[in-house]
Amino acid sequence: MSFNKKLVSAIILASLVFFVVIGFNVSPFLRGPGPWPPDWRWPYQFVNTLNRVWAPLMIISFILYIGYFFDKKKKLASLDLWVLLVLLVILSYFFQLSVLYFSRSGISVLIHRVINPGLNGYFTEAVKIKNLGSFFSNYQKNVLNFSMHAAGHPPGPIIFYWLMEKLVNFIPLINNFVSNLIPQHNDVQIIWKGLTLNQKSAAVFSAFFVPFLASLNIIPLFLISRKLSGIKAAVRIALMSIFIPALTLFTPLPDVYFPIFFLSGFLIFIEGEEKNSRLLLAISGLVFSLGIFFSLSILPLLILFSYYFLKNRKTIIPFFMGGGLFYLAVYLFFGYNIFSVSYTLMIGLPKNRAYLPWVFYNLYDFFVFTGLPITLTYLTMFFKRIKNHLFIFFSLLLIFLNFSGAVRGEVGRIWLPLMFPLILITGSFLTNKLKLATKVFLVILFIQAVQVLVLQEFWVTLW
Repeated sequence: MSFNKKLVSAIILASLVFFVVIGFNVSPFLRGPGPWPPDWRWPYQFVNTLNRVWAPLMIISFILYIGYFFDKKKKLASLDLWVLLVLLVILSYFFQLSVLYFSRSGISVLIHRVINPGLNGYFTEAVKIKNLGSFFSNYQKNVLNFSMHAAGHPPGPIIFYWLMEKLVNFIPLINNFVSNLIPQHNDVQIIWKGLTLNQKSAAVFSAFFVPFLASLNIIPLFLISRKLSGIKAAVRIALMSIFIPALTLFTPLPDVYFPIFFLSGFLIFIEGEEKNSRLLLAISGLVFSLGIFFSLSILPLLILFSYYFLKNRKTIIPFFMGGGLFYLAVYLFFGYNIFSVSYTLMIGLPKNRAYLPWVFYNLYDFFVFTGLPITLTYLTMFFKRIKNHLFIFFSLLLIFLNFSGAVRGEVGRIWLPLMFPLILITGSFLTNKLKLATKVFLVILFIQAVQVLVLQEFWVTLW
């Protein structure tokens, strides 16, 4: 049996075993070391929704067909590539919605996930903003007292919802629709009644806009992949990214669109390095810094830039100048100090979970929510002793981050930006190194998609 067949057989077998043990809840330790508080364990809850599984399966079928059609093509014109990208963005968006339809709560749960302070927190803090300058200048003092996830992040996601409230003023159709909207669940109604019409409209609009932003990750990912690995690998990598379990299972939390800052910044950086353009390098630093304004989970990805810094030291100053100018501007205009806020978040957040269990469970959680086919492919690269620079630097990043103990739990959501470079690496390996045939690749892609449905059906990742 060839190595490729052994790998695919191992992926199929391991995935089937995993799906069975998850479905039958063989051990609670498959979901985490201990219940919250103080530890973390994903809740298990089986509510039979198989009568609605037709919706995600239909979208999966369309995606597989498009993958087969474009993967078979030997040459792709520029128009073909952009048609493909538009199709994948649209299908990625509807795949997320179809999985929500398939879920135990249905699509309407999106609004609940936005406005409930115990699930999101960012929206709750956004509607409290009376004065933007005061919000920024006092951010360091107030952040640890914010609701839920807002207590652990910089202000970007809160400002996002604040901007959504301003934006809906220019879309009167939304206000007209929302004015007659009455949520069915009692707990949602209680919060809903306390919101203004604009705030309600912002909640509804952002609930459906965030999954769309998550789908846009495909575009910079594809363009990076085309530069680094070729068109065929880029098509496959874009397809694989649609079925990252975390991307669908944590929507509409802002975490799902955080990767776009890294991906866009990295794409612009590669362009700038190739063209020796200081302007592009500075813009890259600006975009990357904007990502840190949304989440500190973006910061460790600087390690992936370090290869280029070492190769070409002239890229360092423009990159950091672009990033520095952004934070200088927000400091001068709003009094926001990135250093003091970062220090407050890293020191002030409680670390009441044991270190050693999470050395294992962080990686376990990360790989589960990235997908078993991708994980097994990545582990195979160690066996094959791959010397690709991105693979090496990513592995160093993952090891450093895991053993640092900075995060202990829920990394399937928190480390979501790291999943995209992992797909970039594994997709290239499957295409250029193993040269998987189209049908074999589509089998792996299908298993990746099925894992999303299995986790949705049996685990509660977001109420």
